[in-house]
Amino acid sequence: MNTHVDWSGVRERVIAVEEAERRACGLGSVEYPVFEPVLTPAEIAEVEAQYGVVLPDEYRTFLAEVGAGGPGPALRLTSLRRIDGKWGWLWDIAGHHWLLDPSAPFVETEDWPDQQMATLRAAGHEPATRDEDDDYLDDYYKVFGDAGDEVWHLERGRGAILISDNGCGMTGWLIIVGPHRGELRDRDCANNPPYEPYVDAKGNRHTFRTWYLEWLEQRERAAR
Repeated sequence: MNTHVDWSGVRERVIAVEEAERRACGLGSVEYPVFEPVLTPAEIAEVEAQYGVVLPDEYRTFLAEVGAGGPGPALRLTSLRRIDGKWGWLWDIAGHHWLLDPSAPFVETEDWPDQQMATLRAAGHEPATRDEDDDYLDDYYKVFGDAGDEVWHLERGRGAILISDNGCGMTGWLIIVGPHRGELRDRDCANNPPYEPYVDAKGNRHTFRTWYLEWLEQRERAAR
């Protein structure tokens, strides 16, 4: 059952700090929407029906009360939009969507090599020597042909959405499916980098709400 998460005042606080930073730089008011429009309950239900999931409460209430994209940790949050009748998370200027694969839980970094081996063996292929950077990507090409790269990448991000663009190829991920549902993961820009949990100053793993509010409070302190 969903529980309500209160985001009262957060949208206004973000807009205020954006304005304060612009004034400090001698710039005028923002002339474009800071946030994407909020989603209606019917639109959120449509997203969840499309993927067969229930979004984590903290995120689904953010969509309804703050916006479906906008300012956020690092550069900004990805925007949840409907394009050509399908909902997805817009993550670059070329218009590429991240489409959630809810077929199974998100695979943690330490379990990823074993997951690849299981996939390949299920396809009747015995994995060869593990590649230092990409694990068994070459084997995916052998099994799935030209589609091997896409199959490998989609499986690697399965059960999670690309929630933030952190710049220079670095990304943030929100887990939607599995035992760590609602937690955040950080990913660097190297070849097949690990997914590292976002943690607070005490080492506690961030959820969407604690991650977002920590970022906002840091910006407010800097603006003051």
